[in-house]
Amino acid sequence: MKPLKIALCDDDAVERAYFYEMCKKVKEQENFQIKLKEYESGDSLLIDFQDAKISATVDIVLLDIGMPGTNGVEVARELRQEGFQGTIIFVTKSERHWKTAFDVEAFNYIIKDKDTEKRFTNVLIEAIQKVKDRRGRSLLFSSIGETRRIDIASISHFEISNNTVCVYYGRETFEFTSTMVKIEHLLSDNQDFMRVGRSHLLSISHVERYDEKRKNAVMENGSIIPIGRPYIKKLKETMGTGK
Repeated sequence: MKPLKIALCDDDAVERAYFYEMCKKVKEQENFQIKLKEYESGDSLLIDFQDAKISATVDIVLLDIGMPGTNGVEVARELRQEGFQGTIIFVTKSERHWKTAFDVEAFNYIIKDKDTEKRFTNVLIEAIQKVKDRRGRSLLFSSIGETRRIDIASISHFEISNNTVCVYYGRETFEFTSTMVKIEHLLSDNQDFMRVGRSHLLSISHVERYDEKRKNAVMENGSIIPIGRPYIKKLKETMGTGK
């Protein structure tokens, strides 16, 4: 299993050092491979997460709420709106925002100076286990006012127009704002998905047949996807239909 990446965001250097050491203890105790990166503010984290290679590979964010600039709740909301898939754990002195945590699908809520080391350790271990279980199984997509967790195995394909992505799964579709680069990073470990043009990324498992004459992939759900010339050979080889 590749190392888990944890982002620790807290404006208090003493608090950051404490939770950094707690994460290291969990790493040694449970023999997990963990990579940690610290952030002094929510704004610095958001700037970093504009890079798709970072936002798509961070597994867990430990997030304070009461920070100068953009507070932790707003940071979490923006991360979800930008398609962040990872686990969010609030680690804060504020007790009044716990209900809001559900709106951004936070995994848990740790109250500083009140919850014990043991509780933090148990929450982090459970979060890590859920990350391990989740990898390769589902993706979280957010649009204005709605969030959906979708099983990867059910996804037929993605179609993008400007910065609007439509994911096709089962008999349903869902639109959200993202880029093809970000989607490709999210699925970088999944060999079943293939880019077949500027606007399409499809699941090989959901291709019913390749139409040689029209240069289209006919999907199991009836969708017809044009295949760009540079991608035809690779698609045919992957499907085992010849050169």
